[in-house]
Amino acid sequence: MPSSQAGADLFSDLADQYAASHEIYLEALCRYQRAQCMDPGNASTRAEMHEVQKKRAAEYERAAELFDSVGDIRQAGRAWYHAAYEYNWLGLILPDYREKCFATCNTAAARFEIAGDWWGKGLAESLAGQTLRQDAVGSPSDPRNLPSLQRAVDSFQRADRPLEAAGALMTVAVEQSRSASPDEWMPTAVSALDAYEDARPGLQMPHDREQWDRTIIANGMRPLTSKVCRVAVEVSDHPLWDKLVWLLIEAPKARSFQDQHLQDEAWNSLVTLDTELSTAIKTKEQAELNKARLERNIGALLVSGLPVEDINATEQELRGHEESLKQAQRKIKGRIEELARENPERTELVSTSPVAPSVLQGFLNAGEAYLTYRWNGGIPLRTLLTPTHYSSEVAKGEFSTFARQAATEALEGAVLSDIDSALTVALIGRIPDDIRTLIISPDSLLLGIPWHQLPAPSPTDSNALLGDRYTLAIVPAAGVLRHLRREFHEHTPIQRDAAYMGVSCRGDRQKPLRFADLEVTNIKEDYFASDSGSISLTTEECHRFLNSGCNVGLLHLACHAERHGILLSQDGTWTTPVDLLKRPGRSFGADILLLTGCFAGDFSKEESNEFLGIIRQLMVVTGARAAVTSVAPAVDAAGPLFADILLSALTGTRPHRPWPAPDGPMTVGGAVAWAKQTMQKIYPVPESVKDLIEGFPALPWHPAWWSPWLVVGDPSVRLYGDEFSKLK
Repeated sequence: MPSSQAGADLFSDLADQYAASHEIYLEALCRYQRAQCMDPGNASTRAEMHEVQKKRAAEYERAAELFDSVGDIRQAGRAWYHAAYEYNWLGLILPDYREKCFATCNTAAARFEIAGDWWGKGLAESLAGQTLRQDAVGSPSDPRNLPSLQRAVDSFQRADRPLEAAGALMTVAVEQSRSASPDEWMPTAVSALDAYEDARPGLQMPHDREQWDRTIIANGMRPLTSKVCRVAVEVSDHPLWDKLVWLLIEAPKARSFQDQHLQDEAWNSLVTLDTELSTAIKTKEQAELNKARLERNIGALLVSGLPVEDINATEQELRGHEESLKQAQRKIKGRIEELARENPERTELVSTSPVAPSVLQGFLNAGEAYLTYRWNGGIPLRTLLTPTHYSSEVAKGEFSTFARQAATEALEGAVLSDIDSALTVALIGRIPDDIRTLIISPDSLLLGIPWHQLPAPSPTDSNALLGDRYTLAIVPAAGVLRHLRREFHEHTPIQRDAAYMGVSCRGDRQKPLRFADLEVTNIKEDYFASDSGSISLTTEECHRFLNSGCNVGLLHLACHAERHGILLSQDGTWTTPVDLLKRPGRSFGADILLLTGCFAGDFSKEESNEFLGIIRQLMVVTGARAAVTSVAPAVDAAGPLFADILLSALTGTRPHRPWPAPDGPMTVGGAVAWAKQTMQKIYPVPESVKDLIEGFPALPWHPAWWSPWLVVGDPSVRLYGDEFSKLK
């Protein structure tokens, strides 16, 4: 079919010919096709682009009138909607066109309703409800907006389009928040957030989820979060306050937008292995191709001047392929929901849904608190959850500079300096006296903060740090913590083949890890000698890990790590977590991960980031409930020393070591805190440590030796569960 201006001119000539011969339906089709050929993107100036949009809208409108006159109400609705869409763009620059858009949307909606096209009516009503909105904060709402948006919600629901319905309801909430009372907009906001989470599992592929997540967050959650922060003092006693804040904080989390390549790979492998899903997707793709072909053919038939009967037959065939496409989409949706239930370890790579506070409270232990944040331009929302307590509030202060400074110093391996303790207190809030463990879910710039280094003065120690006062762990979202603990609480713990596997790789010549091989060898020989299944693979053998898999209590990787993967090869090939998923006949399982290379837990410095690094993906692939890693550069010799002391704490033993052992095996959260405190006390370094780590350097003892390490995941995990004693 001819395109661009040449095609538009051709259809214009054809429309005039059909008008002269009073063939109204063919004239309408030609004018509709002419409008589609007009491309504002080809205009050389903004003024020319606006002129093309005006002409395009007018041609759509003329086609709509003609379709109306011959009784093709469904096609008339489409043409009216396209005209309104063009007027909406013009209305962004030329306000007079907003009223034109609103009126045209109403006409389109009326036609769609008559034709029984509820999705089309929802689109038209939604556009009508947004075209008259004022973007300025505090500007009054047009009284016509809300009724249109509410009709859009109803129409999308009747069309069985739950995602669009949730999006429209979110827009209703935002519109209500401009002028309505909290008793109106807060219930609507909660309903919209709940509706989106209910509908989201039906999204077919990670890319679809990413697009909808970004749309919902940009159009709904961000303005609502800003509104909540502005009016917190007035509405914090509202019955829905805590629930709304919780949803605004948790719903956007754990979406992993910037790990999209990992998500796509995981889903592609699922599709490849599932015959039913593959067939349904091929059917959908073929229906889409047939639909596009027939839409092109209609234009070609018009140009050819064939009888109207042939054009009608082609349009009838087009309707059939549209119905086939809908059926294929329903089948894909159903099968993906089944796959999500059958393959939770892979679908967790895509995202994690929020859980209700009362549900998470059931998974918290005595003395634990879950502290979660939603970054809002430096003034974050905060919720504190304990087994018996639940409160939400706005952190008082502006934390952008504070967060950037802390994240930068941490990534440089420095100890925090000149951090305002008053800001730390404001960020953390009031923690109940009986809390000993903080499980923190940060957001945006707060992800890069070394929480354990923040000042947390106590009544007995004015120089105390948060990591001294509490056992700390970081999780991406409440749903992740629930997932980690649900498997342990609700199912029989997985039986492991061995207690330990250590895998090391020195890396390249430019940045060799000199002590990596010795690190895993020492731990295997001294802590797991009695366990015949435990193994250590040094650089020359590290490829065996990828080829054989593992099923162990502790998987220890002493190698370079970056956001994109881990280096477990001598030829410089990086391995991603999805590479482990894609190995047929291999499985990789562990309770605890220990990564002693630099940056394995690195996060983005960008304010729009999500939970990055490879840690979460490795935990999902291996089924690990916790990971010990570094968010910053680590001194080369610090890795083997930290790992060795950590194993003393995890096992409750000290095989010929110059440091004391705890009274018994510790949880991973307690073990990391104990190891860091112990490292600070063994200075100057005893000769026995130098004997233990051959070539141990005589470097200045600096906090960079012990400060980078943190726990991601469940801090209550114990090495090999309660059965470790059988292996000692």
